[in-house]
Amino acid sequence: MPRYRHSPLLQSYNIRLLQLLPGKENSKNVRCKLFECALQKSDEVSRPYEALSYVWGSTENPQSIIILEDQKDDQEFTVTQNLHAALLHLQDHDIPRILWVDVICIDQSNNTEKGSQILLMAEIYAKASRVIVWLGEAQEYRDQALETVRVAAENPMDLSKAQPFQQQRISTLLQRPWFRRIWVRNH
Repeated sequence: MPRYRHSPLLQSYNIRLLQLLPGKENSKNVRCKLFECALQKSDEVSRPYEALSYVWGSTENPQSIIILEDQKDDQEFTVTQNLHAALLHLQDHDIPRILWVDVICIDQSNNTEKGSQILLMAEIYAKASRVIVWLGEAQEYRDQALETVRVAAENPMDLSKAQPFQQQRISTLLQRPWFRRIWVRNH
């Protein structure tokens, strides 16, 4: 199967969006399409999409996804295991989903494009209809930790007064790699 190569963006203010195609339950296959979209220069929403924030993860044991293009054979694109797991989790069984995913939507082999797209990232996330944070595969007590944080946000409380087991669960959650990213720590 041929490897996917990005086509150049037509305008400097355009982005690529990923259409995550429906998948069968328990399938490990990820199929998608990429298309170009104008990122509006105002507060207008250009096209509803969700932005995925995640940790790229280890490059060992990469996984393949399939990118479909009109009038071309299916093409292979390699992603990390962490991103592959996120896409499988986000894949609906009935309808396509429109996402912006940095490593797929930005041509990583084109430094000029990469530089200009990185400058747009704050706007890309701001204009998304929703930002999805992928913390990784489920771990023991993660759901309970998230629930404790949700309850604390709705009913402000001093987390130092939380039960020790709740504090431990939150501490474990906050040790996930996503929380160590520089732009997460600074905001």
